[in-house]
Amino acid sequence: MSEARSVPARLALREAHAAAGASFLVRSGWELPAHYGDAAAEHAALRSAAAVFDCSHRSRIMVSGTDAPLVLDRVFAGNITRLEEGGAARTVALADSGLIRDLALVVRTGSLSFLVCGEPGQRLWTESRLRRAIEADFDARVEDRTLVTCTVAVAGPMAEATIMEHVADALPAALEPLRSVAFEFHGFRALATRTSDTGEDGIEFVLAPAPALHLIETLSAAGVSLAGDTAHETARLEASIPAYEPDLEAGLTVGEAGLDSILGIAPGAVTRVLSALVLEQVAPVGAAITCDGAVAGELRSCARSFSLDAVIGLGVIDQCYSFPGAAVEVGGHPGSVVAGPFYRRRRTT
Repeated sequence: MSEARSVPARLALREAHAAAGASFLVRSGWELPAHYGDAAAEHAALRSAAAVFDCSHRSRIMVSGTDAPLVLDRVFAGNITRLEEGGAARTVALADSGLIRDLALVVRTGSLSFLVCGEPGQRLWTESRLRRAIEADFDARVEDRTLVTCTVAVAGPMAEATIMEHVADALPAALEPLRSVAFEFHGFRALATRTSDTGEDGIEFVLAPAPALHLIETLSAAGVSLAGDTAHETARLEASIPAYEPDLEAGLTVGEAGLDSILGIAPGAVTRVLSALVLEQVAPVGAAITCDGAVAGELRSCARSFSLDAVIGLGVIDQCYSFPGAAVEVGGHPGSVVAGPFYRRRRTT
């Protein structure tokens, strides 16, 4: 399960979000902006132009040293040692049982340094696992930078054009997907990576809190919409992109999560499948999914899609019931299994 907090952690820029009109919610142990007055408008900006998100609740752990690649290979699936400088890779950390414990983006920031950006609720587990992978004679260091840095994400079909116009001439004219570059933003060092988990194009920036605030203010002044967790989570769900919490914390293998082909990782045992669902009504996480009167699984994510004006979800379903078109019930209301994703971004080229 994810790490529990008695008091939610706060973003470094929390007061700036409050001043911008944010309403807050708690997710994965963090107090996050839910929206800035109109979640539907924020979602529309993401889908039609660009939106900026403060994603600083995600973990940022630096692993460095001669043996850093070996340490990462012991914790994350795939071969991190093959990642070239400036490259990034999506991967998973697995428990000894073979179940997913963290979803991460690993960026090789230098010849001997890597930044691991993971799920907010799994930060302490992943940091501990990385430290335990270091043997006595290894040259490797693990440093948690979550609380001293921020992640600001710009996503949408106009994300690249927006960044090129308003952020920095120092960025490459075309930063390729899953490529990263260090640059200066108004005299401050920053890291930019071409990636997004909204179903749209995007660039994520890792930088210190003061320049992060300046970046958000610069984009806001240029008319880019601030967007909160409601718009982000709805977009993520529309793109059928799982998050550890709530989708994977029930305990899934890479194959059951549908990530094996995407990540190029052996699927492991598959007895149930994380499946896309269309539902009649919104239901809570953990609601039973039944098929032909028998319990077939449980709902993990659920929201009304702004794009589709329909209730959509992700649920863990026994493999024999997980085929598209299967009729199910959730909370006593009808639904069906469909082929995800619900939304595919428009190509501009």
